[in-house]
Amino acid sequence: MNEIILSLMLWVGDHTRYDVYLQQPNILQTTQHNMCKSYGIDHKERCESMKLAAFYNKEQTIYLKTNFEPDNPHNQSELLHELVHYIQWSNNLEKNYCLGQLELEAYILQDKWRIQNGLEPLLDDFNRLMLAASCDE
Repeated sequence: MNEIILSLMLWVGDHTRYDVYLQQPNILQTTQHNMCKSYGIDHKERCESMKLAAFYNKEQTIYLKTNFEPDNPHNQSELLHELVHYIQWSNNLEKNYCLGQLELEAYILQDKWRIQNGLEPLLDDFNRLMLAASCDE
C-alpha cells in the first residue's frame, strides 16, 4: 500500500505545483457507518445516501471503506482524491481557498488520473459548476 500511496502522491506532484514530499498519511479502513460518524453524520439514511467511500480528516488520516482493494483502479482513484486533500491541507491551501474550490480540484485531478488509466470521469458539468459556484460570494 505504501508504494501505491507514494506513486499517487508523486503523480499529484507531476500535475500540480504542490510540495508532495510529505510524510505519508495514516490509512484507516473502516465501515461506511464509522466513516460517517467520523465525518459528523449520525443519521443512517443520510449516511447511506451520501455513498461516502473515503475521506480525509485533516489529522493526517485517510479513511477508506473496508472493501478497499489497493489493486483496483476505481479504489485507487478514490485514494488519489483523498490524497489530493491531504496534500492541499499540508500545503496550507485551506487558508486561502474555499472548500468548493479544493473539492473541485480534487475531482479534476481524480478524473484526469481516471482518464489516463482507462476509466470514465466522475465529475459532470453540473456538479463542476455547483462546486465552483459554492465559492461565489
